[in-house]
Amino acid sequence: MANALVKHTNNAQPAPLKAVEGRRIPKGLAEIKALMGSERHTPEYVYTKVLSEQERTIVCFAAGLKRHDLEKGFANFNADTRLKIHKAILQLQALVKAFVDANAMAPAKFLQNAPAESAKTSYSHLTVSSH
Repeated sequence: MANALVKHTNNAQPAPLKAVEGRRIPKGLAEIKALMGSERHTPEYVYTKVLSEQERTIVCFAAGLKRHDLEKGFANFNADTRLKIHKAILQLQALVKAFVDANAMAPAKFLQNAPAESAKTSYSHLTVSSH
């Protein structure tokens, strides 16, 4: 039945292909493409300019790095160290996901069944901001 839908002609020639010349990228797409290549989209930028010192400390600790590594800039890390940092970030993400998926991230849930001592932890550093 599918063969019945196909026309057979003896002298059928394929349609000529037109060369695409001077294809112009719309301004909006060009701007998006330029942003994708921006230095802001690099691990070095995020590690150096976006993360706080405390966040860098957490990442380095999770990566198994030493205290003196905190004083180095990301640009000075070798490939092995950078991959350790990458793996640590993925592990931290998985930890957060586990608590979020269990609906166990509310501070009150962490205090539940805790020994009767007043909590002294401030959550003021956990404000949401856009970068």
